[in-house]
Amino acid sequence: MLNRGLLAAAALALSPGAAGCAQSLDKTLMDLAMGSAYQPPSGPALRAAVPPSRYLLLAGDFHCHVSPPDSDGHVSRGLDDTIELARRERLDFVVLTPHIRRRFFQEPALRERALGAHAYLRERLAREFTGPVLFVPGFEYTDGLYGHVGLSFGDLEGTLAALPPGEASEHPERFFEKYVASGGVLTVNHPFLEPVRSPFSFTGYDLSWRPFTSAEPLPPEIAAVDRAAQAYEAFNLNVAHLRDRLLLGDEDRSLEATLARLDREIPRRQKRMAPVGGSDSHSYYLRATTFVLAESKTARGVRDAVLAGRTCVRNPRACSLQVRGDEGGWRGVGGAVRARDSVAVRAAGETLRVLVDGRAAAAPASGEVAVVPVPPGRCAIVRAAVDEGFSAPIYVNCPFAEGG
Repeated sequence: MLNRGLLAAAALALSPGAAGCAQSLDKTLMDLAMGSAYQPPSGPALRAAVPPSRYLLLAGDFHCHVSPPDSDGHVSRGLDDTIELARRERLDFVVLTPHIRRRFFQEPALRERALGAHAYLRERLAREFTGPVLFVPGFEYTDGLYGHVGLSFGDLEGTLAALPPGEASEHPERFFEKYVASGGVLTVNHPFLEPVRSPFSFTGYDLSWRPFTSAEPLPPEIAAVDRAAQAYEAFNLNVAHLRDRLLLGDEDRSLEATLARLDREIPRRQKRMAPVGGSDSHSYYLRATTFVLAESKTARGVRDAVLAGRTCVRNPRACSLQVRGDEGGWRGVGGAVRARDSVAVRAAGETLRVLVDGRAAAAPASGEVAVVPVPPGRCAIVRAAVDEGFSAPIYVNCPFAEGG
């Protein structure tokens, strides 16, 4: 058996943004290490994870690198292998996120490179690929000082056409504002990937989302992302399986830190903030990390599900959470109810925990209806941990979430 510390070292050498990640031995060890990563239900077991409804339960990945456009030294897997991996893992959708430099929109040459990379993926997929997996070309905005942001579903060409380099230099925040206005989704990636003390120097990199982990002043474009982001990578397979599990001994550490932060931020910001997942794959592994309740298996269907908060991560059974308020029927993940002082909750799975505002409120059996208190007169966040999965919230007495 491979030495545990060696596996951790090889894996962390390939963590996003880490230096020296081009060695073939490291990539081989990474693949071996990731072979034991959590495998969620798929196929018929996936479809049976939630009660019948008008939504399709889709399994996917919001964070997948591919070369090209990523460099061969940083990513060892091309588009053909990515397609085959996605089929093998029985994924419904994959968001492709090649790295792109910070403030690329200010320099004509970098803008052209980004447009060329985006067009390459879009055109190859349209020309050569037909199959059951929906691929969405996006990218990962890589700012080594303040954090990484996934961009997807928006109109990159239209955004750059509407933002000349001079204006982008004076007002870098406008790139993200225009991208969201074009229909784009901003995903804050691995928000709590903070430095870890270990014998390996590369574990000292801070790849966290600084608006969450630092009080330092923010540049305008990072402040704009912090205001506008709709999704947060609560479950990063790479971070959870390799950093948190092998080095810190707690596979849920980063995941639960992100969800706890969202529980606090949602009422404060008065907006939906959906948890999503990503494999953050740079090599020969891929997993379903995000599950969405979508109206259709299309890019728009996935996008709209994220914006409506109909998501869960790691295990699809978390999407079985339902809440009933004082009036009306049961509402699923992403829904909203009104209640005076308590709500009824239920979910299906082997182990269940219901949380209200981040605190444990009930542990019912599968399918059992539990009544849990909610604070009278203010917005409350109800979510569930079901088996290995975690749901997005159901909103209680939150006007901003009603009517959607």
